[in-house]
Amino acid sequence: MSDDSHLDSKYFVTHDIYNCPFCKRRHVKFSNSDHAQFNWTSTKRCHIWIVKCNSCDKESMHLSFSDLSNERDYNFRVGLNFDEHIFYSVPTSFFVLDARIPQVLRDLITEAEGCLKINFLTGASACTRKAIYELTILEKAQGNNYDERIKFLKNKYSQIDPDLFDVLAHIKDMTSDKVHEQSWDKWDSKHLMLFTQTLKTILQELYVIPKEREQRTNQIKELLQGVREKQNKAESKPAD
Repeated sequence: MSDDSHLDSKYFVTHDIYNCPFCKRRHVKFSNSDHAQFNWTSTKRCHIWIVKCNSCDKESMHLSFSDLSNERDYNFRVGLNFDEHIFYSVPTSFFVLDARIPQVLRDLITEAEGCLKINFLTGASACTRKAIYELTILEKAQGNNYDERIKFLKNKYSQIDPDLFDVLAHIKDMTSDKVHEQSWDKWDSKHLMLFTQTLKTILQELYVIPKEREQRTNQIKELLQGVREKQNKAESKPAD
């Protein structure tokens, strides 16, 4: 049996099915309620699509430099990977970054990935560095410099694959506590992809998986309590 779970992490699944960020329904029908375009630069056009969820009727906005519509109308063409063509969406898809991850980190990673999609590598680099810096603050990482703080997180969360922290430790020009993206050389897209995906994996391990584990444990405890209560009632019931 094929595994299609990767579709749950996409915004658009097909030309008329998506994961709605409002009602949080997966694989729900949507319709293109409006379309417009404008000059991003003197030579580049940007397309705007307003998408309406057929379940909750709420609308989201999506920007792309590609014309994704079919020839007859402004509905999406069949067969495209729309997530690869759309560089900015409002709201951003909650399926990509779990809401349990602190918002400051979600916003920075989303902005970094948006910049990366349109090849704004300096902006993507700055947002990625800033996200890592904010993580060290949130986690109260100790140390006199960046390397020491990453090592602190690596030791603090020993249950997480240490190779993930080693990737972050190899980021250069991150020794200052302040963000001056003008002084940083931009990373290329392969490095940015490596750092953002590594950071997202670490955040999943820090903020999402423990909560899911706690939730499953609580569910088992509730079921166990129900079984015990039923058993106690049965034992206390007078015999006929």
